[in-house]
Amino acid sequence: MTEVKNLATTIFSFLPEAEGRYMVLAGLGIIITVALMALLAPLIAPYDPIKSSGDVLQSPSPNHIMGTDNLGRDVFSRIIFGSRVVLAVVFSASLISMVIGVPLGLVSGYFGGKLDRILSMLMDSMYAFPGLILAIAIAAVLGPSVFNAVVAISVVYVPTYFRMIRGQTLSLKSLLFVEAARAIGATDGRIMKKYIFPNLIPTLVVVFSLSVADAILTEAGLSFLGFIVSAPTPDWGFELASGRPYLPAGYWWMITFPGLMVMLLSLGFALVGEGLSEVYAPRRER
Repeated sequence: MTEVKNLATTIFSFLPEAEGRYMVLAGLGIIITVALMALLAPLIAPYDPIKSSGDVLQSPSPNHIMGTDNLGRDVFSRIIFGSRVVLAVVFSASLISMVIGVPLGLVSGYFGGKLDRILSMLMDSMYAFPGLILAIAIAAVLGPSVFNAVVAISVVYVPTYFRMIRGQTLSLKSLLFVEAARAIGATDGRIMKKYIFPNLIPTLVVVFSLSVADAILTEAGLSFLGFIVSAPTPDWGFELASGRPYLPAGYWWMITFPGLMVMLLSLGFALVGEGLSEVYAPRRER
């Protein structure tokens, strides 16, 4: 308990005084809990997630705190192991989209001209499609697999990073410190690397947190439709799809707990993103 308190104190020391710091702390608490659950899955899970315990469609009880599914597998154990797939997919996809979108937005916003118009038109055409629909279309073409799902989700969020970084770059490149750097002979590459990019990091952190929160929902949608994993691999979206036919018969726990985990993890990243936005947003002087 003391270690958790010390960690919270350390995090608070890095955040300026603002109401958003409590949102950040709450979100980090959720994210760290799920991450530890995924990391320690073999030690935490009471049952093998792919083997039947013999109790088919058992409601939540002391032996199975989240019940069992139609094959007798422990829902709690499958949720714990399913967190590994969810975190791996959303983090990988978000990092790939950031690595692609940030340089494109930086170059487009700094140089402008025909390159900016072409890239902006391309990104706007992608942004016009609903994210989940575009991800489904890409995943359907590539085929169901974890790698293809990462590719599909990463493509969806490249325009988000591009638009945010481009807009910030357009504002920053006209400021006096950039003009001063250009006047002393700094090259365009050095200006972007040393003067503009460091000022984009707070925005980048916020965008990353919010994009991960949305990517969790996209991942759940793809998994629900069978574009990521196949039986018997556990995944939250796949659990929702497996439990849906049994809901009318009253077996509510098969979809309730996976759905709550999707909502909870997405909420955690959303709290971090909104909290950081509140902390680092420019504030008017009273």
